[in-house]
Parts: sequence; structure tokens; C-alpha cells
Amino acid sequence: MRTIKLPNSSNRVCAPIMLIAMLFVVSPATAADAADAEHGKKLYTGKCGGCHDTRVHTRPNRIVHTYDDLVNRVRFCDTNAKTNFTDKDILDVSEYLNNEFYKFLKIDS
Repeated sequence: MRTIKLPNSSNRVCAPIMLIAMLFVVSPATAADAADAEHGKKLYTGKCGGCHDTRVHTRPNRIVHTYDDLVNRVRFCDTNAKTNFTDKDILDVSEYLNNEFYKFLKIDS
């Protein structure tokens, strides 16, 4: 007959606690990291209107077809307009545009 050695009681208690703690440490997105559409709207209104109006987002032949395309396009415009947006700003503007015009499904990668 085989016997199975069970871990001592402190290991049984510590292992689940450590696992939960690791989930918080390596979580890819937190509420503070979430895109802020209101902030994006303020940035868009203040910095993007000089190049185009909002009709560019609703035209039938638009070049943005996915959420990733949208983020890349905002990044492209940021570079060309020299607005010096941070990565967070780019995500905020993208979130605003997606909520307001595009309605793309965002897929976490």
C-alpha cells in the first residue's frame, strides 16, 4: 500500500494566498490603467480639430477597420501633428473615438 504525504497545514494555507497575491501583481490592466474616454475627448477637442473635423470618422471610405487600426491611426496623427501625446493619451483618444464613432469590439491580446 502506498502512502501520500500531504503538505503541512501552513503550506495549504500559504499556497492559495500566494496565488491570489501573484494575480494582483501580474494583472495586465488595472482600473487606473483603463482608457479614459473623457480625457480622450478633451485631448481630441483641443489638439485634433486643427487637422480635421469629426466627419473623417464617419465617411464611407474610412481607412480604420479595427480597434488596433484606430490606435495605430491616432499614434500616426500624434506623430504628424507633433502633439506629443503619451501612450496613455493615445489610448484615451482611441477610447473616446471608439465609443463615439467606431464601436469596434476590443479584443485583449
